Amino acid sequence: MSNKSSFLKGLIFKQEDGETVEKESKSTTASAFKGAAMSQGANVQNFGTPQNVQGVIDNKFVDQLTGVIEQNNIPGQDYFEFKQAVENMKSIAGMSDTQKFQTIYAVLSLQGCTKSVLLTSLDNYISLIQGEKTSFNKEMEDQFNGRVTAKLAEAESAKKEMETITKRMAELNTKILNVTQEAGAEEQKIRATEANFMASADVIINEMLSDKNKINEYLK
Repeated sequence: MSNKSSFLKGLIFKQEDGETVEKESKSTTASAFKGAAMSQGANVQNFGTPQNVQGVIDNKFVDQLTGVIEQNNIPGQDYFEFKQAVENMKSIAGMSDTQKFQTIYAVLSLQGCTKSVLLTSLDNYISLIQGEKTSFNKEMEDQFNGRVTAKLAEAESAKKEMETITKRMAELNTKILNVTQEAGAEEQKIRATEANFMASADVIINEMLSDKNKINEYLK
């Protein structure tokens, strides 16, 4: 490799103890995407984000997903190393993205990297993340069914039970009113009959008592 390419490589890849480190930990890769998230903010394009929910960037998930990319990093120089190099050069002032991309590509191409390799590997990593999204979505659906749908079904069942109870209470209230009215009417009839009987009995008794007095008085 020429002195120029060695110099560029030193700019692109961080140095440790005088040696070139071509692969960083996942934190370096993650930081690139975190930086992108910070710059894009609310303008991040959503691919399958739940409706009516505005997602926010969670560094925990960024680390997790970039970890998947690192674990599945294709051997050799591809998009993974390219992205790390872009991240390592972000602090270089005065260089446009075009210059950074061209400079990095010039170094990586000396190690067998081509535009086709970059694009193919990039699509492969996108497919990995899409797969993670699909798996995560399935997990969230399971969580939703267990923690939301089941609770809503329970609430709906309780609602129907309450409606049944409310209907039964209304029926019972009506019955209570009707039976109470019927009882009142029957009570009046019974009390009237009782009073009539007592009055009739009393008039007979009074008449006989009167006759008793007359017998004692008139008959010697």
